[in-house]
Amino acid sequence: MAWPKSIPPPCDSEIYEKGEGVCIVEGKAEAVERWMRRIALVANAKLDWHYSGGRASVLHLGDEASRKRVLDAIREMKGELEGHIVSIDGPARYRA
Repeated sequence: MAWPKSIPPPCDSEIYEKGEGVCIVEGKAEAVERWMRRIALVANAKLDWHYSGGRASVLHLGDEASRKRVLDAIREMKGELEGHIVSIDGPARYRA
């Protein structure tokens, strides 16, 4: 099933519950989903995202080596996002 462009697919429950934030971005659901999937593929990592406070919170689930690959890929591919990166490797808002 194709998701409507304005509504993101549901965040993977395991990643949502146990994942840690890797970046906060502003962008439309379709653009964030496409970019995040590309990051996950390049980094060979488990990622997902959800809107939180009007911004997309990208979460990672894995070890430190995987997290480093993800952060490196985000920095390398930031120009590919049809949107704006608000923060990288900072605390995920509203995740307490």
